[in-house]
Amino acid sequence: MKALVYRLCAVLACVAALFASCRGYKQIPEETLADIFKDMYVLNAYMERNNMNLRFDSVDIYGPLIGKYGYTAEDFRQTITDATKRKSFRLTDIVEAAIAKLEAEQAAVTERVRVLDLIDSMAYAVSRREVFRDSLITIRSLADSAALTLRVPLEEGAGKVDITYYYLIDSLDGNKNLTNRHALLTDDSLVRSSSTLRMLSGRRIKHNVVLSGGEDVTELAVKFGNYPEKPKRMHLTIDSLVVVYQPPLEEARRVLSHEYGYRLMIDDREYEEYYAPKADSRALRVPSPLVVAQCDSLVVE
Repeated sequence: MKALVYRLCAVLACVAALFASCRGYKQIPEETLADIFKDMYVLNAYMERNNMNLRFDSVDIYGPLIGKYGYTAEDFRQTITDATKRKSFRLTDIVEAAIAKLEAEQAAVTERVRVLDLIDSMAYAVSRREVFRDSLITIRSLADSAALTLRVPLEEGAGKVDITYYYLIDSLDGNKNLTNRHALLTDDSLVRSSSTLRMLSGRRIKHNVVLSGGEDVTELAVKFGNYPEKPKRMHLTIDSLVVVYQPPLEEARRVLSHEYGYRLMIDDREYEEYYAPKADSRALRVPSPLVVAQCDSLVVE
């Protein structure tokens, strides 16, 4: 806090010195001065973050900024000069007011992001759909070749594919370095996204992987074990396999607002970003304090 105060004071000193030779004068209210200081700090922070080489005390920078409020650089200089002659005037009060404005804006942005994140998480929750499920896959020999590779057709591939299952390599399995390979393929069998799991043996383990697709993705292929051509004794079990398709965010929002017909009520306030006409919709209330939205956390009136 103190560092920010000192920094804004330094900015003020530079600007006042820069415009010392200007003429003409219209007094700037203290509330507007605080707004100008706030904008100066934001501008300086932006310049630093983007490694801009312009001087912080350049008239090219601060002149237009002050002009946005209907004042000139001379108005700014004279206002500060005259104000500092008054015993009741404290520059730090103006600077602290500017900081308070910055903090209020940051809080508002943070709240907005929180709400939009919640809306998006709800959209994802209601738009996810299961495209494949298998309770048990057993691989005991090469005769189980049909089970070694899983192929799941995808009607849409632009979003993400979430794959979850448990695997168990029994101690009876005599092969080493077994892996499962997951891939999203095009019609031409081109790989758009893939992931390989090096499996551990001796205990049942849960695995989850999310693959990012593309417009041309048409199939999910999973190869279990990747056994050699002449494997030793095989004993691999896959269970509770579920494949879920998650559409892109824009499509997920459309599903939430149109197909489900929800009006979004968060903390008893309605948000109009994504919902169908009120006559055809029902309220979807989200409890506070907020939790990560899951399908079973949505309370519909």
